Order: sequence, then C-alpha cells, then structure tokens
Amino acid sequence: MTDQNELDQLAAAELERLQRQHRTLQLELRGLLEEKAKQLKKQNHMITVLQQEHQKLKDEINTLESGTHARKNTNKEKRLSYLQRQNVDLQQILQGERVKLWELEGHLKKVEKEIESLRKNEVTDSCYKESIGKVQKSVVKLENRLDVVNKKCSDVLTENCKLRNSINHMLQDRSNFNDMWQTMVTQFNEGKKYIMELIDQSTVAFDLREELCNKLQVLKDRSENDKIMHIQEMREMQRRLEHDAKLQKFFDIKGKKRLNPELEQREANKKLALKENYERQLEEYHAIIDDIKELYAVEDTDSLTAQFKRQEEENFALFSYVNELSHEVETLNETTQELSEEIERQQAEHEEKELKQKTEALDYLNSELEKIEMAAKEASERKLALHTRLDQMLQGILEIFKLLSCDDAPILNVLSSKTVLTVHNVKLFVGVIERRINTVISNVNVDESSTKILGRKDRVPKFNIKDSAKGKN
Repeated sequence: MTDQNELDQLAAAELERLQRQHRTLQLELRGLLEEKAKQLKKQNHMITVLQQEHQKLKDEINTLESGTHARKNTNKEKRLSYLQRQNVDLQQILQGERVKLWELEGHLKKVEKEIESLRKNEVTDSCYKESIGKVQKSVVKLENRLDVVNKKCSDVLTENCKLRNSINHMLQDRSNFNDMWQTMVTQFNEGKKYIMELIDQSTVAFDLREELCNKLQVLKDRSENDKIMHIQEMREMQRRLEHDAKLQKFFDIKGKKRLNPELEQREANKKLALKENYERQLEEYHAIIDDIKELYAVEDTDSLTAQFKRQEEENFALFSYVNELSHEVETLNETTQELSEEIERQQAEHEEKELKQKTEALDYLNSELEKIEMAAKEASERKLALHTRLDQMLQGILEIFKLLSCDDAPILNVLSSKTVLTVHNVKLFVGVIERRINTVISNVNVDESSTKILGRKDRVPKFNIKDSAKGKN
C-alpha cells in the first residue's frame, strides 16, 4: 500500500511538472512566434525601403543621363557628324584633284616620251654597229660577273650551311646546359629547403628542451613542496589518529545502551504517524489518478500512461518544431543580411561601372574628335598644297604655251571666246603644245653633224627653240 501511494505521489508530481513544462513551452512558443513575426515585419520593411532607394537611384541616373550631359553628348555627336561629312567632301575633292593631276602628269610624260623617242630614232649604221658591239661586250662582261657572283654565292651558301650546323650544335649545347642548370637549381633549392627544415627542427627541439627543462625544474620544486606537505599531513593525521583513538575509547565507555521506556514510546508514535501520513498520501494519489481517469474518460491506467507518453511525444515534437522554426528564422536573418550586403555591393559596382563607362565613352569621343579635327586639318593642308601645285603646273603649261608661241586658233574655235587656262581646258592647251613640239622637232636646225651628235654621250642635238619658232613664223 505504501509503495502504491509513493508511485501515485510520484506520478502526480511528474504530471504536474509536465503540465507546467507544457504551459511554459506554449508561452515560449507564443512569445517566439510573436518575436519572429516582428522580426519578419522589420525585414520586410527594410527590403521595401531598400527597393525604394534602388528606384530613387535609378531615377537619379535617368535624370543625369537625360540632363546637361545628354545635351553635351548630342552637341558633340552633331559636331562629329558635321566633321565627318566635311572630311568625306574634302576626300572626294582631293580624289578629283589627284585624278586631274595624274592626267596632266600622264600627258606630260607622254610628251616627254615622244620627244625622247624622236631623239633616239635618228641613229646611223656605224653607231648601230658600235652599239651592237658594246652590247655584246657588256653581255660577255655581265655573264662573267654573273659566273663570279654565282661562285661567290655558292661559297657563301656553303659557309652559311657550316655556320647553321655550328649554330644548331651550340643551341643543343645550350639546351643541355639549361637542363643541367635547372636540375642543379632544383637540387640546390631542395637542399636549401632541407637545411631550413633541419634548422627549424633544431630550433623547435631547442625550445622544447628549454621548456622541458623548465617544466622539470617546476616538477622538482613541486615534488619537494609536496613532500614537505605530505610529511606535515602525516604528522597531522597521526595526531588526529591518536585523538580519535582517545575519543573512541571515551565513546565506547559512554555508548553503552541504557533503558528508557519514554524514548521508545516516542519512537513508536513517530513511526505510526509516519505510516498514517504515507497512507493518506497514497489515498490522495489514488484520488488524483481517479480524477485524471474521470477527466480523460479512461478507466485503464495503461491507456492513460500511453496517452501521457503520446502527449509527451507531441510536446517533444512541438519543441523540435519550435527549434526548427528558430533555426529557419536565424537562416532567414542571415540570408536577409547577405542579400542586403549583396544589394549594396551590386549598387556600388553598378555605379562604378556606369561612371567608368561614361568616362571611357567621353574620352573615346574626345579622342575621335581630335583625330577627325587633325585629319580635316591635314586634308585642308593637302588640298591647299595640291591647289598650289596645280596652279604652278598650269602656270608652267601657260609659260610653255607662250614660250613656244603656240597658235590659239584651235582653242578659240572650240571655246568661241578667249579664255584663261584652267583645269577644264588644259587638255586643249597640252594638245596644241604637243603639236607645236612635233612641228618644231621636225623643222629643227642641227648645229653639229649627225656623227658628232651620235658620238656624244647624251646624244641630244643642240638647237634653240625660240630661234626655230621665229624662223617658222
């Protein structure tokens, strides 16, 4: 009966403890959920604020891009397009001037070739034979030179082959030397590393020796102190042992049992009261169990125990769920923090990247503008030089025209009026000059005989164009 009362009392105490723990867990869960809800609300508010700041930054960037910088870029683009169009026009004009100049030079070269061919056509038989002999001699001389050069080339090629073989041999020796050098350097580094390891080990061993010596000295001092304390403790224990022996002897004398009926009666009454108290507690435990059975409508104690265990498992599962929620909340906090840092980092990188791109674009546009301006300036200078050269050539053609006292009747027939020499009618003047030169050459007065002229190195007849022209007129 007493054991049953004790079990009931323990069960009731355990039930009360579990109920209190259950209520505590429910309160902690409610407080934790409220706290986490507040934290989630704060985090959502923080994310909303960050998104608003991000939108504000985007609006500021768009405002900056559409402000004075955009107008400056537009003006620069218009300036660049105008310079490009001007450069294209200048290139076209320059190309046209080059074509015209090329045509004039071609006509002049043609005239010079015709004059040269007319000079060379007047050749006698003796000069022709002498020329053939000279050509044959020069051919023999050139063949001899070619043979000598071929021999020298063969000698040079042979020497080059020897030098190439020597260079290849030296390169192979160099490769072998580099391999040996690399091997020796590797061995040297390994030996150096091994020596450093030995030095480190010796240093560590020396430090360890010093430390062990210090510890050994400390242990010696401690053992000496322990020895002294042990001797003192042994003396104290010996003294206590002697004192205890005296006390034991005294208590043996004093401890002999004496009969006392009143004391025995009090002890019996005390045991009876304790037994009644235990029985009363057992009845209380039974009443508590009956109340629990009536509360849960369960008659079997085993089923009540099983229900209690199941409730305990549910409480433990709820506790585990709360722990998981807490872990998830911590994970979400960390993730939110990482996302905030990532957003700040991305914003900084984006701003830096946009600033860098704008700076590079401005630098590139400025450099392109400078290049185009320099190219336009050079094109203008080239155009001016070409115009100057063209004017000089036209002036020279006009002077030749006047020097040869050419007839301008064909030009007047074509143009129907007297006009100035330009790039458009220069071909007419060149044609008149060409015909006049042909006429002058056909009627030239030779001062020297043909043999003397052909014997001269330059083979150019001496005549006066002005005198010939006057004689013609």
